[in-house]
Amino acid sequence: MKYILDFDEVLFNTSALKTKMAELGISETERGHEALARIEELDPEFSFTSLVFPGALKFLKEHGSDCIIVSSATSETAENNTDLEKQLAFQAEKIARSEVEKLVQSVHVVGISKKEALRELQHSLTSEGEEVVFVDDREKYVREAHALGIRSIWMDRGGKGYVTNSEGVPTMLEFSRIGSFAEFVELVEKWQNQQKK
Repeated sequence: MKYILDFDEVLFNTSALKTKMAELGISETERGHEALARIEELDPEFSFTSLVFPGALKFLKEHGSDCIIVSSATSETAENNTDLEKQLAFQAEKIARSEVEKLVQSVHVVGISKKEALRELQHSLTSEGEEVVFVDDREKYVREAHALGIRSIWMDRGGKGYVTNSEGVPTMLEFSRIGSFAEFVELVEKWQNQQKK
């Protein structure tokens, strides 16, 4: 089984990074290598590796050779998306500084959509006989992967439960929801046990 994983809020505590940036007076709209370098300048004790969720780190240490990161460089906050080149550099640098790329098979940083990267990975992995599972915290990307026929899991670290649309109707009900990698491991083991029956 191959695991395609999002980076922000799946492997990496991006909310904590935003809090750190605010504490240091660095605007969330700042992007590129310079913004991340300023964090370390202003707080030399800070370590990006400390923001990797412990359960995610454990999972990557155990299964990293079967993991691929596909991460979008665009932010949910529209004003952060004014310069795609800086966004791509910011995201790639953030992943590099977290050091998780040393533990995984490959890293793909994309723009506004993950669909093309997911399609290419799905084609290459399934042609090798691999089953593919995708984990993301954003509904848009979970749905993109699902539309391609990839088993898709919604990471709900905040425990928000199922989100609702503008009419108040719950969405995401068709997807498995997890809050941690411990829950993800349990879910995968359950699937594997069902396949053996």
